[in-house]
Amino acid sequence: MVITWFGLSCCKISSGNLTVVTDPFSKSVGLTPPRMQTDIAVVSNIKNPAYNNLTSLGGDKIFVADGPGELDVRGLFIHGVAATGDPKHNDNGFDFTTIYAVRMEDIRLGFLGSLKQKELTDSQLEELGEIDILLIPVGGKTVCDAEEAVTIVNQIEPHLVIPLHYAQKGLLLPQDKVEHFLKEIGSAKETAQEKLTLKKSNLQELGETTQVVVLSPQR
Repeated sequence: MVITWFGLSCCKISSGNLTVVTDPFSKSVGLTPPRMQTDIAVVSNIKNPAYNNLTSLGGDKIFVADGPGELDVRGLFIHGVAATGDPKHNDNGFDFTTIYAVRMEDIRLGFLGSLKQKELTDSQLEELGEIDILLIPVGGKTVCDAEEAVTIVNQIEPHLVIPLHYAQKGLLLPQDKVEHFLKEIGSAKETAQEKLTLKKSNLQELGETTQVVVLSPQR
């Protein structure tokens, strides 16, 4: 499995001939939208251009997961769980988003996209199930801040944590730096990697510890 980050909560996750792209963003956020071929798109908020630029994706037939429910396609299992996002949207005072559990290569990914909650509920934790790799927003303001993200990491207890959705050059959305999260979780300053490449056996070698991996945004 190879995981690459492009900014905000947009990642490319590849396994063999299968590719998943999460939360492709539009140019309105200040970043150049990545143009990629993919088989499956996972979108946390279909109404927000920071997460739903499906026109930037190419592929013969793209399967889109954009809400709660289950999708089983090409050997990939995706379970979407209802959650809360940026509270400033919608008349009812909060914005629904979707968080996901994705099983790929016998590795269980948790993708929390545009989540804005202080903690996950018991029901959400049960639906997500056990998670090996957690991709979580940490930049605050419209998504989880460092303290909230650490609380959720401690609830889920994954092997690996990949922080997403934080301040980067060119981004027009106000976000905290990733260092806020690293300090809160008690991790030394991490050297950013261009991509994460791993197998199931690599996770098993970590034992019960939780490791943070910081990725550098690709262009």
